[in-house]
Amino acid sequence: MPVMVAAAIGVAILLLLVWASARSAITIAVAEIRDGKVEITRGGIAPRVLGDMRDIASRPRIASATVRIVRAKDRARVEVHGNVSEQQVQRLRNVIGNVPVAQLMKAERR
Repeated sequence: MPVMVAAAIGVAILLLLVWASARSAITIAVAEIRDGKVEITRGGIAPRVLGDMRDIASRPRIASATVRIVRAKDRARVEVHGNVSEQQVQRLRNVIGNVPVAQLMKAERR
């Protein structure tokens, strides 16, 4: 019985590692927003998109949020976690969704 439990735990850990690796592979960029200021913490995005994100984060000011941009077919998808209004989330989707993934990924990476 202990062998089966150890095997089950091992399989669970392996699946978790595979999931994390796959999720990391599709991530274009991660941005942290604090007091209306945007900082790219992982990856990179085009300067025009970054400027638009800064405008959205500053008016009205977003206190704290994490924005994750991931590849989804031929467009980018936005995941937002934090205290952000639905209007601001939609504005972020509009800004990022209008730029093809290839152009988003051309930016300097961090």
